[in-house]
Amino acid sequence: MKRILPCLFILLVQSAALYSQKTESFKWVVGTWKINTGNGAVCETWEVADDSTLRGKSFFIKQTKDTVPQETLQLAFRNGDWYYISTVVGQNKNKPVSFKIIFQRGTEFISENPAHDFPQRIAYRRVKQQLFASIEGKNKGKYSKQNFDFATE
Repeated sequence: MKRILPCLFILLVQSAALYSQKTESFKWVVGTWKINTGNGAVCETWEVADDSTLRGKSFFIKQTKDTVPQETLQLAFRNGDWYYISTVVGQNKNKPVSFKIIFQRGTEFISENPAHDFPQRIAYRRVKQQLFASIEGKNKGKYSKQNFDFATE
């Protein structure tokens, strides 16, 4: 019994450290990101919600300064895996769609949901003060990809 307790303690400390490292690995997305368009700006904001969730939202700011919500977002650690979760206004009956993160390294990740109509893949990559996001997959039988090149606000 005396040998088991130290071993259990070490395992607990190691798993807590690993969990903490995972939650830290997505903080690079935190902030406000913006794309200027001819009609206004697309903005995406991210914040840390708790030790296993980052919360985001996407909205469009018209030139008239009206703000139009587009989607709510989460990066969430659930059941041992990270997920990118999107709830798009007016789509999927306003219910969230989860994309499992299949690749993460440094300041980039790729998430997938092969069963979703479009997109099936969402990727993010930060390079200095820019955030590059993309959605891709088959849309009505044809491959489609859309890039979103954000900069810090």
